[in-house]
Order: sequence, then C-alpha cells, then structure tokens
Amino acid sequence: MNIIIPHSWLKDYLKTLATPEKISDVLSLCSCSVEKLEKTADDFLYHIEITTNRVDMMSVSGVAREAAAALKQFGIKAEFKNDPYQIKKPKTAKTIKELTVKVDQQLCPRFSAVVLKKVSIIKSARIVSERLIKSGIRSIDSIVDISNYIMKALGQPVHTFDYDKIVNHKMILRKSLRGEKITTLDGKTFTLPGDDIVIEDGSGKLIDLCGIMGGLNSAVDKNTKNVLLFIQNYNPLFVRKTSMNLSQRSEAAAIFEKSPDPELVMPALLEACNLAKKNANTAGLSEILDIYPNPYKQKKIQLAPDYVNASIGKTLKNQEIITILKNLGFAVKTNDKCLEISVPSWRAKDISIKQDLVEEVARIYGYFNLPSVVPLGLPTKTQAEAKSFIWETKAKNLLSAWGFTEIYSYSFISEILAKISGVETGKLVKLKNPLSGDYSYMRPTLIPSMLQVLGQNTGNFENINIFELANIYLNQPQNLPIQKLNLDILSAGDNFFKIKGYLEALLKIFNIKFTVKAKQTKKEYFDHAKNLNYIAGEKVIATIAKISKKTLQSLAINIPVTAVEIDFEVLTSLANAFKSIKPLPKYPAIIEDLTFEFPHLAYYQEIVDLIKKVSPLITKVNLKDSFKNKLTFRIYYQHPTQSLTDKEISQTRKSIVNNLESKGLRLVGTLSN
Repeated sequence: MNIIIPHSWLKDYLKTLATPEKISDVLSLCSCSVEKLEKTADDFLYHIEITTNRVDMMSVSGVAREAAAALKQFGIKAEFKNDPYQIKKPKTAKTIKELTVKVDQQLCPRFSAVVLKKVSIIKSARIVSERLIKSGIRSIDSIVDISNYIMKALGQPVHTFDYDKIVNHKMILRKSLRGEKITTLDGKTFTLPGDDIVIEDGSGKLIDLCGIMGGLNSAVDKNTKNVLLFIQNYNPLFVRKTSMNLSQRSEAAAIFEKSPDPELVMPALLEACNLAKKNANTAGLSEILDIYPNPYKQKKIQLAPDYVNASIGKTLKNQEIITILKNLGFAVKTNDKCLEISVPSWRAKDISIKQDLVEEVARIYGYFNLPSVVPLGLPTKTQAEAKSFIWETKAKNLLSAWGFTEIYSYSFISEILAKISGVETGKLVKLKNPLSGDYSYMRPTLIPSMLQVLGQNTGNFENINIFELANIYLNQPQNLPIQKLNLDILSAGDNFFKIKGYLEALLKIFNIKFTVKAKQTKKEYFDHAKNLNYIAGEKVIATIAKISKKTLQSLAINIPVTAVEIDFEVLTSLANAFKSIKPLPKYPAIIEDLTFEFPHLAYYQEIVDLIKKVSPLITKVNLKDSFKNKLTFRIYYQHPTQSLTDKEISQTRKSIVNNLESKGLRLVGTLSN
C-alpha cells in the first residue's frame, strides 16, 4: 500500500532537525521504502510504500515513530512526540437519548461510539483541508474531514453518521443475508452475497457496510445537527471477502483487512472528539460507549543477546540491542543472560517469535552494517538441488542444439486431457477452486498437454520437435500428492528410430549405462506394440513409444507422433559428470561380419545384448546391413594386452551362434575383414 505524507504533518509527531532528504534516506535504509520525495511550493511530500504486515505504519504517527528510532541509530537527535496512545480522555455528559447497540463479537472485537452534539457543517479549518489535499484526499466538510484526518494521522478508520437518521437510535451489527441491498455513500447500490458485516437500525434498514463504506440513508448532510461518531475493529477476513466480492476498494477497507490495533480505537476516538471541537464547533459530547470484552494481553518474548549476535553475524552490546527495541516501542526487562521483551499492541500482529525481534534489531542497526559472510554450520542439503539444476541446463542445451524447441504448458488439465492420460479422474489431484473447467486437474503426465500444443501447431510448421521439463503430480489419497520432475519429448512424423538415437545419445552424454527392453505398456496414450524401456539396474529411466492412433484422433492430429518419457529424477540420480578413461589397446581389433536370418520379429537391442554377453573380448557390435529378414552385424574382437588367436576367435564366434540359434535365429553368412 502506498501513502503520501506531508513533511509539515510529520513534524507534529517527529521532533528533529534532520532534513526531509535525510529522513527519506534513513527510512529507506532501515524501515519503509520512500519511493519519491516530492518538493512542493511550501512543503515536502513523502511517497511511501508500506508492506502489508506493517499496518501500524499506514499513518503519519506510525511513520514518525519509525523515523525517530532510525534517525537515532544514525546519531541524529530525534524524538517521537504526541504519542496518540497517551491522549487524555475528554469530559463527557450523558446523551439525551440512549443509544441501543447489539454487536456480534466474532465480527467486531471492539465497538466504540460517541455523539457529537450541535455540530456545524462548515468548511474545515485550513490546516485540516490542506493536509488532506496534500495527502491525496479531497476535503469535503468539517465532519467528513475529521474521519479522513484521523485515519491519515493515526491509521484508524473513523465512521460518522447523522445520529437523528438512525431510527430509534438502535444499531445491530450482524452478518448480512443473501440478497439484502444497501446504497453506500457514493450512490452505488449493492446486492449482498451474504455473510458481510452490516449494521441495521431500529427499522431494519441497513445503514452501514462495515469496513467498506457507510450507507447513504444515514449520511451526514448540511442539515445534520448531531453526529454519531463511532470506531470499530472488525474481523479482517469478512472485510476482505466483501471488498473483493463487490469490487469495492477503499482506504478504510485496505486498513481493516490487515487487522489494525484494537488498542488504537479509543485513542482515535478521543483525538476525533478533540478535533471535532476545533473543526466543527461541537457544543458537547455524550458518554463514550466502548464494547471491548477481550482487551489485548501483552505478549512477552524471551530474547538472548547472544542469539541476536549469532543470527546477524555481528557482536552488539546488550545496551545497543535494548536501545533499538525501546526506541521502537518495546518494553525491555533484563534477566540474567536473557531479555524479556514486551510487545506493544500495535506490533502484536507481526511480532510473535524471537526471530522477529532479531529482524527488528538488524534492520534498525542497518543491514548495510552487517558483514557479508556465509554463516557457519549451514546445512548442505541444497547440493542435490544444485546438481539437478546443472543436469536440467545440460539436457535443455543438448535438445535445443539438436533442433528441439522447449515449450511451457499448464500444469492444469481439462477432463478431456485427463481421460487421455489414462488415469481415472477420481484418482487425479483435483483443484478445489479451478479457474475454469479447462483447469480442473493437476496433470499426472506431460504427454496430453504437450500433444495439445503439437496439434495446435501442425498447420504452422512442417517439422515439430518439442520437449518440456516440468513437474507431474501423482495423487496419494492419504497424503500430499507426489511431485515428480519429468522430461518428455514429442516429434511429429514417422521418425521413431531417429528419436531413439537422440535419446540414447542423451543417456550416453549423461554417462549412464543402460539396457533396452521391449515391454507392453499400460499407458493408454502409447501404442502397445511399439515401445521400449531404457533400464539401469531395476530403475526405468525412460520409455520411447509411438502415440496410439486413438489418442491422436481424439486430438485431431493426423500425422504419426513419437514420444519419449524420461523420469528426470532417476536420470539425475544416475548421471555422472566424470567419464572413465581407458588406455588405448596396443593390439588392433579383429573384425568380422555375421549375417543372421530372423524367422520372427526380434528387437535389435536384445540381439546386440545377447552378442555382447558372450565374452569380454567383444568390444563393439554394429548393425552393418539389413535385407528383408536378414541382418548383418559387424563384431569387433579385441584384447587389451595381447593379440587374439584364430582359436579364440573361433570359440567366441561359436558361442555367439549358439546363443542366437537358441533364440530361433540362424547364421547364414560369415565374412572376416
């Protein structure tokens, strides 16, 4: 949230000789970010960004308190003055007509009110109107301006109503019913969705959309004589929900939804009463009504100075720590080697544990004063993540160099794509509040959403080769879903063996020893007859297959598609950046070609594996030629330390032939080189 604060107003709460430029620099270094310091004809305006956790700083007084603490740390004399929590209670008299109030405490933890009698609806005092205008708020009249002035000065929204328009002087604060209507001060009429915080009067009319804006039917006008001024603290969840549902944003709503300090309610009410006498010539006040059954109980935190020093990497004296905390409004008691810190009410929402206090000390002391060193004893569990990132980058670079295009598709899929994945929708991770029906489930595989991308681009490109490295989500009924990293590749066209070559090249570059096995897949989107698994030990690293015709038809894709699914977590666990190097053999290899006849379908890799298992003397096997059902393999025989004899070659060849003939193959030709 961004606010504008005039320097002239800041000086009401901050006593210092520091220039606006210096105050701006110090705040930006140790507290809130001053986005711009604007010089006007007679003033300086601070444009400040306030983080959502610091609702206590959404005011002139809140920023002044921070500025005083930060300036002292820079050796500049500064004092926070006119503390609103120290405002004295004014003298009040009993109201002529009793105000009846009924409040739902779950919706409104604190409700306070006072009647301003015989007010004058006139132009505001010059200082009030000028300060509001400089802060970006329009000056309206002597009563409405009180509300905005107090909200800006103290950070507590204030509401004003014409007391005589409230029927029977009765107010019931409750949840709205679905379909109830209210017209707010800006003339807009809203049909409420229900469960909004509202106030009705004695006639049942809604007179306030609480935390958002008051009702037009009880608004202060030029004929108003008696004003009901009331200040509350609301349940922030209801205010936020109503504000978003109705698209009705206001500065009051922005504050209420961040839980302002309930202890600030009475100081704000008292300050408003004092201002009413000066700005609206108020003749008198009623008794002050204050419904506050559960006052703030001060929170106490134990903080060891040694812990602070160990956390920030700097040795501060105990008194330095105490001074910083006291300047921020914390009460401090010293107990042996520990400090007992009492948290002020305005910091109760964002200060809960000792680490929060360490952060307070560090920021006021100055992050720029802390040493730039890595703390000792940090866990090294990030090494695995770093390793994974290295391999991710390597895989992406390789595929990109080979002509593949990286894509990014949504992690959410529709029911149609969910069915293509082959997993029953009841077993998928389903979103509780999906943006639309197209984003109802978390995908258990990358393939369906990648196929959708491929299908959308088939008319635009001749060759489509894409890959995606992303998470998939596997449901666990009794636990959180499993999140796994997968690398999938899709290639349009009849190029199964070409993609197979790229996959094997990738695995070899990652230095992974693998075997290839043909296996019937259970995955609906794969062609059951054409798929290979790449295995290391008992782990399946990857699967390559053609996409089934049924799946392609369901997505209106009329060309064949080859797909590769890689379990990237398994891949990186097996990958090795260090290659083993063997010395070159002293003796040349003996090469011969063996031609076999295949009476039935056989997988090339299975035949190669059978040949290599025969003897360690077989160092390499290549497919040299093929014709119909005949394949010619070129086999390399080599010993690292000696020449091979004809007898050794003959015995090895015989074992190869026996192995393959046992699988139904028949030797039909031999050629030595």
